[in-house]
Amino acid sequence: MHRFVAGAVIGIVVLLLVPVVRVAPAFAGAGASDGPGGSVTVGASTGSSSGGSSGAPVPGGPGSSGGGNGTAPVCIDTVLELNNELGPPPGASLPGSWYSITCYYHSGASTTHTRWISTGKPPTAAPPVAPYAVALRAERSLHLPSPSISFNPSAWAVVNLPTWLWVDAAIWHPYAVSASVGTVTAIAVATPVSVQWTMGDGSVLSCAGPGTVYQPALAPSAQSTGCSYVFPTSSAGQPSTDGNPNDGAYTVTAAIVWEVSWTSRGAAGGGALPSLETTSTAPLRVLQIESVNG
Repeated sequence: MHRFVAGAVIGIVVLLLVPVVRVAPAFAGAGASDGPGGSVTVGASTGSSSGGSSGAPVPGGPGSSGGGNGTAPVCIDTVLELNNELGPPPGASLPGSWYSITCYYHSGASTTHTRWISTGKPPTAAPPVAPYAVALRAERSLHLPSPSISFNPSAWAVVNLPTWLWVDAAIWHPYAVSASVGTVTAIAVATPVSVQWTMGDGSVLSCAGPGTVYQPALAPSAQSTGCSYVFPTSSAGQPSTDGNPNDGAYTVTAAIVWEVSWTSRGAAGGGALPSLETTSTAPLRVLQIESVNG
């Protein structure tokens, strides 16, 4: 007579409620070792720069199919020892085992099935892991900073006068994060490449770097910037915090564009991942100043 703990009851319920499917030995989930098929761990590093952060464990495990396009699910198969004590389903071939198979899809959905898998011999090797799928999980764990927006003139801009634009240069460096599935580790690196400025009056411009900080102690003729904008009209009539249309301000948006690349260890792979953006907004009043002739 077998002694069953609470986990045994759970195993029996799973056996009874999930339809039993007889699967050929070539079924993708049949290739895991005894016990859990694997787990994903995520860690972050930035080399010599600060930034990035460690993520929580990401669901996943050895993939049921390979390929580098990132569309294959990542699956975990686990031998159900308590179910095995009850024996195979009627007509099943031996040897074999009961498995719980959970697959995680890139949409965020997951499925779990309990199946008896007949094999010519007990599974000894894990199925291959798709390194691109691991790299995507690493990218999702990146924590990238949003820009801090600065202007000059700082209090308000003036029509037909260049307004300097810049973001905090301290965040302008690569951020890296890694994810591992079994013996495969993928490293995703996000590098800032440009700032897209949406000026609030319908104009958009792109600056290749964070911009240049304006130095009030220097003469204007002694400094220059490659990132500035000339407002052709005032912001009067735009939304204002006090409801006064004369105090209206444009909403300026800065979006840092991050290019993301990846490499892997434990399996061949590498290349580009989808680019990312981090954004911030700030109000800016633009005044129309008329000259007075004496």
